Amino acid sequence: MTREEWLNYYREKTGCKDLELSSDEQVFFHPDYGFITFFIHDDILELHHMCGNGKAWQNVIVQIMKDNGLHTLRAFTRRNPKAWMRKYGGHIRGYYMEASLEEMKK
Repeated sequence: MTREEWLNYYREKTGCKDLELSSDEQVFFHPDYGFITFFIHDDILELHHMCGNGKAWQNVIVQIMKDNGLHTLRAFTRRNPKAWMRKYGGHIRGYYMEASLEEMKK
């Protein structure tokens, strides 16, 4: 799918019809895998939106963290963060899931 098709799919599935990306939000897009959006703060990768193949994006996320010397992933979700924790590892902190590189499931 195209980038716009993935964004429309995300909007439809999440009910987030007014999705607007921040000007400093980084976006990785792949026509087969979907997209991720994120910020880097200090040693934390903040994952704000993810759509598509989660397993493929997990590999990309780990590589981004390694390439940038980051130690923590903070993933925000509109769904149950416990499901993310079971799939990707880590622990819940309020309304987001957080995991160190060591905690993340391979």
